Amino acid sequence: MKDDNIIVRKEKDDNGLDDFYYVKATKYGDHLDLMACTNSGRKGSKKPNCKKVSKGMYVNTATNEYIKAKEYVNRGENISLLKKSADNLYKLIHTNFYKNIGYHCVLTYSEPQKDTDEIYRDFKIFWQKIRYRYPDMGYISILEPTQKGAWHIHLLLKDVKNNKMFLSYYTIRECWTKGYCYISKMQKNVDYGQYFRKKITADNELLELYKPGVRYFRHSRNIKKPITFTVNKTEVMDKLVSKGGYKLLNQYSLSITKLDNDGEVTLNKIFYQKYKK
Repeated sequence: MKDDNIIVRKEKDDNGLDDFYYVKATKYGDHLDLMACTNSGRKGSKKPNCKKVSKGMYVNTATNEYIKAKEYVNRGENISLLKKSADNLYKLIHTNFYKNIGYHCVLTYSEPQKDTDEIYRDFKIFWQKIRYRYPDMGYISILEPTQKGAWHIHLLLKDVKNNKMFLSYYTIRECWTKGYCYISKMQKNVDYGQYFRKKITADNELLELYKPGVRYFRHSRNIKKPITFTVNKTEVMDKLVSKGGYKLLNQYSLSITKLDNDGEVTLNKIFYQKYKK
């Protein structure tokens, strides 16, 4: 077994998907992502040499060599992992709130709270009270620290069956007894997915407070997940992209490599195209 770092490098790629027969498509709100990697039907390509076998453990299928990924003290050290969480959050928000129908709520503590396990327990009690009053309520919660290391919770709330549902400040205040709260209707001109995603940057020192196991966001079971399906690339371009009025926003690739005695070895490469109506 080797204890090597797995390196992920983002690269500009103008035509990386051109030679693929099939791609994985993901729809979320008014967005569409296309993705393919070196084992997804690219003509003349080889299968990837990297396969994940367990948490933090990979195998090089060409040499049957096991590779242990670097362990991190906090998630701020692994910015790529937090960025992936932020991207998943972005997709989830645009799937459920892309028309900005719902409420933005902030829950804080009267006394600074630094124990995330205690925060999770407090929120569970809060949510049980909300669901008792609004059985069809759904949420996405984002856990954020302040400069002093205390935590607060951002909430996006909606009734999944009634877009005209009214939620008052007094209801939130009655259910949240640990401190202060703020609530407002989601603003039409705000991209809430981007609002939270842009906070995940390498120079954000607060990311060091996210210890392993602390989740950046959570959501209720009745929140919809992005739709993902495998489709012929020609078909998706002709029937979905062109007729759906999607425009290309960005395209790039991610190279997954590791360092050994022979230098840098490419284990896999993933290609992306991102569209929006």
